[in-house]
Amino acid sequence: MRIATVCFSKTVGGLELATLRRGAELRERGHHVIAVLPDAPDLARHAERLGLPVDRITPTLSYLDLPAARKLAMVLMREEIDLILVGRTRDLSTAMLGAGGKVAVVLYQQMQSGLDKRDWFHNKIFKRLDGCVAITRRVRDELAEHTVLTPRKIAVVPYGIDAARFSPDAIGRDEARAMFGIAEDRFVIGIVGGFDPGKGQREFIEALAIAAAEEPELAGTLHGLMVGERPSDTGEYTTGLRQQRDALPFADRIQFHPFIDDPRPAYRAMDIFVLASHSETFGMVLQEAMAMGVPAIGTDSGGVPEIIADGATGLLVPPKDPRAIADAILRLYRDPGLRERLAPEARKFVQESYDPEQQYEAFERALQEALEHRKAV
Repeated sequence: MRIATVCFSKTVGGLELATLRRGAELRERGHHVIAVLPDAPDLARHAERLGLPVDRITPTLSYLDLPAARKLAMVLMREEIDLILVGRTRDLSTAMLGAGGKVAVVLYQQMQSGLDKRDWFHNKIFKRLDGCVAITRRVRDELAEHTVLTPRKIAVVPYGIDAARFSPDAIGRDEARAMFGIAEDRFVIGIVGGFDPGKGQREFIEALAIAAAEEPELAGTLHGLMVGERPSDTGEYTTGLRQQRDALPFADRIQFHPFIDDPRPAYRAMDIFVLASHSETFGMVLQEAMAMGVPAIGTDSGGVPEIIADGATGLLVPPKDPRAIADAILRLYRDPGLRERLAPEARKFVQESYDPEQQYEAFERALQEALEHRKAV
């Protein structure tokens, strides 16, 4: 197949990086793949690091941008593209104008949405789609409920994960802690993600405060590791997080760390991983932490319950509930046996359920079916 991945977002986040990774994986499997991106140096840098050739097109309109569509059409013709993989629904209308009637269009749906999209504009778009890849069953069900996209066009393909790379054997615990300047005797509780209200850093810090107040032994050894702060993470929320941290008696042990391309040392440094997002469509960081053998706590929302089986592969807590997060932290801290039981079960589940080779094949199959649909049309 000759494929163009299209994502007009200028930010570098999980959705954008996952779209680029899928393109890189398809290229490694022998397909001709290019990335069509806006003028966003950080995003282009990630694409080039993954070995993806980049064409830059920067729309000025969110929808139906005719100049951008013309540029895209020229790129598709030059590269003899027969399928475009679109990473965001808002980019579909411009991408479809560029695709014309011969190029297959597939939506890579990585975000959940409860919005009804059965108005005339979205109906035209979703009827034109040749296929869709959803990353969870919940995302598939929402698409079927809120759009005219027929279920037969929606394939569920979760993110795969290389459990050999994300393995507790990949890096030593002491080595990982040394990279972050964390003492070997600390009990490390961590969170990974861009600093954003929806990611739950505020609730995470509050949960640490509650747990430390109720368990003096934990208060004396606790180290909070918060990874994922980006240069763009400025403003009231980030300022508030620092004020919230600085008010704690152990503020010097709550560490803010920038976004890192390879998060494995961060997971390996942790005794407990927390995903505190208000609603996470999938939770790739949760999947990675579990593969690294870290006992995990996740919020019972979005696609997280498809990854964590409460009490079997991790602990589920209600979203936006610092008290519940604190209780889960205390439960794991006070019960080393529970931590030792959950960690290997979680890693085993990830290995069996998210084998990358199976996911690659399913993704390829979904794209091939979309291509056959466009040829038939």
